[in-house]
Amino acid sequence: MAALTLGVSANAHAETDCTDYSDNGGGKATFKAYGEHLLVDDIFADGHSAIGFIEIYGDGQYWYWNRMGADGGVRDVDLSLAEGTTVHVGAYLGNWDGTVTGGIDFGSNAVIPSCIGTA
Repeated sequence: MAALTLGVSANAHAETDCTDYSDNGGGKATFKAYGEHLLVDDIFADGHSAIGFIEIYGDGQYWYWNRMGADGGVRDVDLSLAEGTTVHVGAYLGNWDGTVTGGIDFGSNAVIPSCIGTA
């Protein structure tokens, strides 16, 4: 009698998307593993910008502003990540003051990292 054996590699990496919202739902950040994109969407026309936060394991933390408003579209940030890279993603609100982190309302997302993705 022949036996069929199926093996799974312990080193295989699964690409994982993740999405996070600011606490009031007005800002949305989505990491798309296929192609490595961070999408930053301003959901509400509330006078605040949406900000996507991404921490790339072994590389650093980055903040991407969508200052186009709720009707201005989604900001698509094309990243270049090695396969298997872990990222932490969060969404915030803020008012642009000319610096990358100066106008962020850090209280607009109480839990960070909110979602974890894998490239």
